[in-house]
Amino acid sequence: MRITLRQLQIFEAVVHTGSVTAAAEMVSISQPAASQALRELEALLGRPLFRRHGKRLQITPQARHLLPQARAVLSQIEQIESMGNEDELSGSLHLAASVSVGNYLLPKQMSLFKKQHPNIRFNLDIGNTQSVIQQLLTGKAEVGFIEGYCQHAELMTQVWLKDELVVFGSAEEERPENLSWEDLKEANWVMREAGSGTRNILEQATAAHIPQLNVALSLAHMEAVKQAVIHQMGLGCLSRMAISQELNSGLIRLYDTPLALNRNLLIVTPKNTALTQNAQRFIDLCCGVPILTGLSPSSVT
Repeated sequence: MRITLRQLQIFEAVVHTGSVTAAAEMVSISQPAASQALRELEALLGRPLFRRHGKRLQITPQARHLLPQARAVLSQIEQIESMGNEDELSGSLHLAASVSVGNYLLPKQMSLFKKQHPNIRFNLDIGNTQSVIQQLLTGKAEVGFIEGYCQHAELMTQVWLKDELVVFGSAEEERPENLSWEDLKEANWVMREAGSGTRNILEQATAAHIPQLNVALSLAHMEAVKQAVIHQMGLGCLSRMAISQELNSGLIRLYDTPLALNRNLLIVTPKNTALTQNAQRFIDLCCGVPILTGLSPSSVT
């Protein structure tokens, strides 16, 4: 017996969904047939590919090495099936992005790529920076886009763009236009949750002068942060690109501060793993297309 394309499809789908049932639905076969295909693949390889963790399946280290090869094979088959156009790409592309990048930058890039390659299917997971890193480490994402820093032995980073964080408050609040270190120390803050790139940058920028910020609210969603600030619950700190609508509407105001809040936006990929053609071409497009006013391409490669 030899490894079949169906087995590789099921394997890749289980990695992405974390469930045999969801994977079976994704590739349009029955759950028993999917389970049988996965068992046969594990028997052929002589090793388990997943471990059960609660109701979800977690990929093993051996399976992580198989994953890029499986995706490459499936991608090649889809390329053969679309040989009528040598430049045409098809198949799926699994991305993960932190909130600011996923909500405000990638939709434009995905739209441009989809216009060039209509047969591409995108899967985009949006979370905080730590979530994106985990998606890459478990093989669920092929390419990650994050803010701030990433130092992990199994991942490599490429500086993509320069971004600016700004301190803002409700337009209804009475504050001086210029905030001192003492003003920042005494203020209440509405912040993203621990693990977000935005929060990490702010805490690092204030650490030398303010050991502990007064965090009135810690919120998982950027929109919740903006609404809490608008309703005078404290100062906020987000990417300039994320607050442009509220700023133009007169709901918030920006403050001058002594903080240096520039940061890098990074493209992150697994180390020692060959990218699929779809992933590499998407990265090439992202690095070659202007994004938004207020963001600048990086000179660092």
